[in-house]
Amino acid sequence: MSTFKFKHFSISQANSTMKVGTDAMLLGSIVSWKNEPRTILDIGTGTGVLGLMLAQRTKCTQISAIEIDEAACSEAELNFQNSSWSDRLSAIHNDILTIDFSSKFDLIISNPPYYENSLVSESERTSRAKHAEFLPAELLVKKVAEMLHSHGVFWVIVPAENRELWIAHARENGFHLQKSVCIIGKLRQGEKRRILSFGFDEVKIVFSESVVRDADGNYSAEYIKLTKEFHDRDLSN
Repeated sequence: MSTFKFKHFSISQANSTMKVGTDAMLLGSIVSWKNEPRTILDIGTGTGVLGLMLAQRTKCTQISAIEIDEAACSEAELNFQNSSWSDRLSAIHNDILTIDFSSKFDLIISNPPYYENSLVSESERTSRAKHAEFLPAELLVKKVAEMLHSHGVFWVIVPAENRELWIAHARENGFHLQKSVCIIGKLRQGEKRRILSFGFDEVKIVFSESVVRDADGNYSAEYIKLTKEFHDRDLSN
């Protein structure tokens, strides 16, 4: 599918190695804040879907979206320009591990590559988008710690089996776990993903759970409600 239609915007994804998926839908819908952030950074934006989702959810926030793949970055920029929030969105073609920003961010989000100890695909672009060796968790967390305001929040979605590794790397860089959302892909099956929220302030950790599909494979009422402002079709059918 070269174009993915949302309720208030569309995503062109013909040139992106990573298409719009459930992980992005969940992260973009679940991310929360106390006060609306003035600045947001989306790391590894791909098609730009997370940036667009958060642009829809905010009023004046300036959103920067960085992407190392040139073709994907160009496509993200096109998606931004075709949206209603083009004045608040910018796509940056660069490597997050080497770039230096002039100011820090209030909110940083990422749907990072996560495959580990698995065969690297023949396509370098696909490998870079999917495999953690191209953006190791420990290096990403360290960079985020440098770029985040003291009051800021970092949100990330990771495979459930890797959650403790991410929490450990975050702790090493002065972060405290603030929210932890268990993602169940299908009812009565094991945890699939974990959405984690980190900040420099130590607070009582909020744990929650979200189920995407019921036992019959239909979207759960919870998921439909969570994403209703984004999907342009009725998921209950």
